[in-house]
Formats: sequence, structure tokens, C-alpha cells
Amino acid sequence: MTFDELTSVIALIQGMFDLVRVVNVSLTKEFVFKKGSPPVEKDYECYAVWHKDHRCSNCVSAKALSCKGKVTKFEFVDNDVYFVVSQYVEVDDMPYIIEMVTKTSDETLWDAAGKNKFINAISQHTKKLYSDSLTGVYNRRYYDEQISVLSYHPAVAILDVDNFKRINDTYGHAAGDATLKAIASGMAEKVRATDMIIRYGGDEFIFIMQNISEDKFFLKLDEMKKFLSQLVVDGFPEIKVSVSIGAVYMPDVCVKDAVDAADKLLYEAKKSRNTIVTS
Repeated sequence: MTFDELTSVIALIQGMFDLVRVVNVSLTKEFVFKKGSPPVEKDYECYAVWHKDHRCSNCVSAKALSCKGKVTKFEFVDNDVYFVVSQYVEVDDMPYIIEMVTKTSDETLWDAAGKNKFINAISQHTKKLYSDSLTGVYNRRYYDEQISVLSYHPAVAILDVDNFKRINDTYGHAAGDATLKAIASGMAEKVRATDMIIRYGGDEFIFIMQNISEDKFFLKLDEMKKFLSQLVVDGFPEIKVSVSIGAVYMPDVCVKDAVDAADKLLYEAKKSRNTIVTS
């Protein structure tokens, strides 16, 4: 549709919801559309409407972008419950999401205990949905549904545990699990709240940073590698941790393309035994 057509659609549905807005998920920005004018970007991040200071872990609009369709969820702000519908649209060939939000305000539906149980149940479901059960970091499903299709300026690295099969063969799978948990915990100590650690599969982890210079990103990777090499694996102090890293700093690409590029560099790192290979 065109900008003017989207403006007409928004005008039609605004009376049906408490909030209707258009967001660009990759930019985490809200846009205002007026007939005869290009979209105007708001000067705050889209997640600010939920009183958050970082991107939502369960971003329903990222899911809608991923499937190019409609997705719904419940969102909680303090003790208030909101129902959110996110609909994918293309406006002059650019992807946007229409978010339609209704506050569940009828107290006859809840007593205090019932609302708290509902909030806790949904929160726990989301945590299980996107958390790796072994390490506690984000899982592959989170990458597929929330991150891979986003387009911005990602600094991306893939970390792979050196000689992981030998650790399992020598010390047993319990030692392998303990090594992965130690690495995930060690990485978590060295990142910011806005950074993302994802267990991509097996002994591979994806590390994603935003709003960081290229020099600082690669310096961070070097610091992290040195820090991980000094880890002591709980119950297996004889294990020496070592990781190989493929990393890219790529402007204006989707995360999946950056991950694919980093994965090729990781292969070069393993092959050449140069433990960090960058673009």
C-alpha cells in the first residue's frame, strides 16, 4: 500500500483500540503517517511505550516481520495487562508493522490473585520459549523468530568451543555441559544489558552488539576470549577452555546475513588455528 492508504487504514481502526501505531522493528522506531507527507520518525525507541529501556525480549512485531503476517501477545506494564495485535504491511516496498493495543481493564475478569497468576504464567512461558534450558542464554528459536530478519548495523560474532568433542569423549557429557554453562556465564559477565548472547546450536554461540564502534567491538571480543581462557569449569578444574571466533562489523544488513558471514570466518579461524578471524 501507499503512505496515504496506510493513513486511511489507521484512521479507520483507531477508534477500535486504545493505541494504534506504526513501527519499524529493525530501527525500533515509531513513525507518524499523514496524508500527502512522508513518514516522520518519533524521537524515542518503540519499546518506550512499555516503560522499558531496551528492546522487548518477546517482540511480537519482530515475529510478525519474520512471518510477514499477524501475531498477537499479552504485554504487561506494572499490573496492567494489554493485548497486542501486530500486522505486517509493506508501504511503498518498505516493511512496517501496525501495532494495535487494547488494555484489559475489566476488573470483573480478574481478582488480584488471578491476575498475578496470569501474568506469572505468561512471563514464565515467554522465558521458557526463548531461553536455552542448559545455559540460560537465548536459544535458537529466539534467533529465528526475533533477531534473524532484523536489519540494522549489527556487530556479530560466532564463538565455537575448541576441541569440544574431545572434552566430551575424555571427561563425559556432564563435563561438556558444565563447560558450555561456564562459557555462557562468562560471556554474560562481559556484556551490556542491550547485547545478546544466543546459543546457536551445540557448542556455538552468537554474540550481537549494537551502538558500538568497530574498534571497541573487536577489542571487546579480544577481552572476552582472554577472559574465557581463564575460566574454571565447575567440577572439572582440569579442563582448559578455548574458543575460536568469526566476527563481522557490517552496516545496513540483516542479522542473518551478518551471521552467515561470521560463520564463514569462524570456519577460517578453525582451519587456520587463528582463534579470532574478522572481516
